[in-house]
Amino acid sequence: MRSNLKIFGAEVLYLLASTIVAGLAALLQTVGRSYEGDYSSFIWSGSEYRYNPFFYMLGLALFVGFMIAGYIFFLKKRMLYLNQKVITPKIVFLGVAVIFSLLMIATIVFGLFLMTGLTDNMRPNWMLNMTGFGWPVFCLVFMIIAEVLVVRKKL
Repeated sequence: MRSNLKIFGAEVLYLLASTIVAGLAALLQTVGRSYEGDYSSFIWSGSEYRYNPFFYMLGLALFVGFMIAGYIFFLKKRMLYLNQKVITPKIVFLGVAVIFSLLMIATIVFGLFLMTGLTDNMRPNWMLNMTGFGWPVFCLVFMIIAEVLVVRKKL
């Protein structure tokens, strides 16, 4: 029981730090954005901005680099206790990963809301979607793969 709590505590700390880094990296991606113009519709109006490719890639590298380095140096050894016959810790481990992936979406959206406001847009849309939804999906898939590798003893 105590080893399970250590696993979950380490996972929570790792995913909390990953969520904070994801929020900061998303904010870093908006540095150097360029103003493209205004738009107006029946209800909304606002400004359109374009990502600076250098800062976008820097934010992406920061997030992915932290996920990999944090796993290697912090979580990898602590996850070895998941290799038990009991299935409950594996399910809880997955549940914690899902919760923090949803928290990561909220953190990124809130940070981008603070930077751009309610009605401003960042272009191109695929970059915004990659950050807002791709990163949390990457985090969840990364944690699932790490858990599967530990359970199958291939780590």
